[in-house]
Amino acid sequence: MLLEERDDFMKFTLIYDGDLPSSGNRPKPIEASNIRNHFHDQLRDLWDSHVVLRKLARTARVHEGYGEDIAATNRNTKWDYRGPIPPVRRGYIDLCAPIFVPSANTSFVPLIRNSLHLASALEITFLRHEEPFALMKNGGDLDGRLATLFDALQMPNPKHEYVGSQPTENPLYTVLEDDALISDFSIRSGRLLGERTRKPHAVRLQVDVTIKVLRVTDDNQSLIGG
Repeated sequence: MLLEERDDFMKFTLIYDGDLPSSGNRPKPIEASNIRNHFHDQLRDLWDSHVVLRKLARTARVHEGYGEDIAATNRNTKWDYRGPIPPVRRGYIDLCAPIFVPSANTSFVPLIRNSLHLASALEITFLRHEEPFALMKNGGDLDGRLATLFDALQMPNPKHEYVGSQPTENPLYTVLEDDALISDFSIRSGRLLGERTRKPHAVRLQVDVTIKVLRVTDDNQSLIGG
């Protein structure tokens, strides 16, 4: 069942303090992996504490082949969103299930993923020990730095050889299944104060994520108005 689209989508904020190198002419998989590991605790807390995601984790399930939806069952069931997530019933698919990446020997749990028909908009506040107008100097080009950040926000591609620091948790929570699900972004720069001499290349990022529902269904409608 499709529902009418709305614009009051769920939003959340991630914070990062540390180095953000430019990818330059080649990706920086180790640095991206370190940042990905950094975001895990914030995202796990989001899944554990936000009632919308607690509900999504328990109800975003469809019959194999999508021939039979369990939305009617979900509507008539009194869910305890504070309790443990019930197992997936035989013959059903969990649309929020961890995705195993063999090369990393780790599973990843992306929030914004194709199975839920989602995309994202990012508003990035970028603070660093440089003049606000010096984005393209000293710390590396802006496009290259954003490429490293976007790599960190997504899970590794299961089809590619895994290169990077070892994931700190299994499963590891990420924002995106693929950075192609970033529909648009904006960036605001400013000066980072304190520890300029000791950590000259440090940055502070505030990443405001808006979840955009591309096609509203019974399985993802809990994200509307979150």
